[in-house]
Amino acid sequence: MSEFMAAHSVVSRAGLLGFLLMAWPCLHGMSVAFAQVSAGTVIEQATTQSAEKAVEKVTEKAMEKVAEKAAEKAVEKATEKSVEKVVEKAAQKAMEKAVQKATETTLQKAAAKAAQEEMAQAELTAKRPEAFKGPTTVHFMVFVVDIDDIDDAAQNFTANVYLRLRWKDARLANPEGAIRQISLSEVWNPRLLLANQQGVVPHSLPEIVQVHPDGTVIYHQRYTGKLSQRLMLADFPRDSHTFTIQFVAAGYQADELTFEPESVRNIRGGSMANTLSLADWKILSFETVVAPYSPIEEIRTAGFAFQFQAKRYVTYYLWQVVLPLAVVVIMSWAAFWIGREHIGVRIAVATSSILTLIAHRFVLASLLPRLPYMTHLDYFTVGSTLLVLLALITVIATGFLAAHGHNHQAQRIDLLARGTFPGAFLLLLLWFMVG
Repeated sequence: MSEFMAAHSVVSRAGLLGFLLMAWPCLHGMSVAFAQVSAGTVIEQATTQSAEKAVEKVTEKAMEKVAEKAAEKAVEKATEKSVEKVVEKAAQKAMEKAVQKATETTLQKAAAKAAQEEMAQAELTAKRPEAFKGPTTVHFMVFVVDIDDIDDAAQNFTANVYLRLRWKDARLANPEGAIRQISLSEVWNPRLLLANQQGVVPHSLPEIVQVHPDGTVIYHQRYTGKLSQRLMLADFPRDSHTFTIQFVAAGYQADELTFEPESVRNIRGGSMANTLSLADWKILSFETVVAPYSPIEEIRTAGFAFQFQAKRYVTYYLWQVVLPLAVVVIMSWAAFWIGREHIGVRIAVATSSILTLIAHRFVLASLLPRLPYMTHLDYFTVGSTLLVLLALITVIATGFLAAHGHNHQAQRIDLLARGTFPGAFLLLLLWFMVG
């Protein structure tokens, strides 16, 4: 079986080989044709692929060029923008630095100029005009507009005063200019104060000066307020006093400033209004006094004063004080004309007179300050009180004598008292009016 199979395999192989040999030409032709067809297809495909590749390459190159140009433009544009921004930032920084530097320079110059002007202004206001030549001369004029009140108890008076000062400062001269108005604090000035002011004395006018082209400086001011004045009231109410409005130049000694009265028409240094608000005072005279202000020996401050003398009208006190007092004293004499048998009535009249005088004394105390000395009116009041007290003692004495049977002696005393007491009071009244 195996042999058969082997033989069969040999025969099959031989047949196949013969078949192949016979079919080779046909197969060769077919393979050639197929090869040609395949080659054509391959060539065509290769050509197509090459063309596509070429197109792709061209397209890629074109795209690359376009992209490159676009990129170049984008880069160029971006570069331009960047450059513009850089340039703009640089210019801005340069401008900021320049502005900052210019500002700093301007501020430095302004500060230096301000400091220089401030120093010059400080020197102008602090240093006297032509101080090296000697004392600075200041001319003054004082006008008392009104004296509103004189308060004896408070030891002061209320004044309304106008002041005019004139001096020359060559540093302010401007020959080609006009009259200028400058704040008082910006120029040198004598810095006047009222030495005897009480509390705050307000200024009615603005604190400015007029500067003329030649350097003449004029200052106007008005003061209204209470000024202290020590009053010696020993002669009250028949007294007269000298009242002083004292101006001092704060910080300047007498050898640094010289005050001179200004002469205008017939007025030299100052004057007063013809009509004042004072009802119980009469102005006798007035004058300006140039003298250093010296509250103590060690201080001699440059200054000047306006003084006026005033005398009190005594008429008011005659009617309001002396006349009621005289009535009370005269009332006490009535006891000498009452019968001695009415001893109670006589004593009551004299006693009531004393009590009335005591009450009257309290009223008088409100008109005067507490003084360590007696005034003219005090002496008159005390004398009147003693007369009334003596009248009471006399009434009691005559009553005692009459009660013990000495009517004749009591009558003589009454008759003597009727003339003695009025005479004594008249002498006291005469002393009060004349002495």
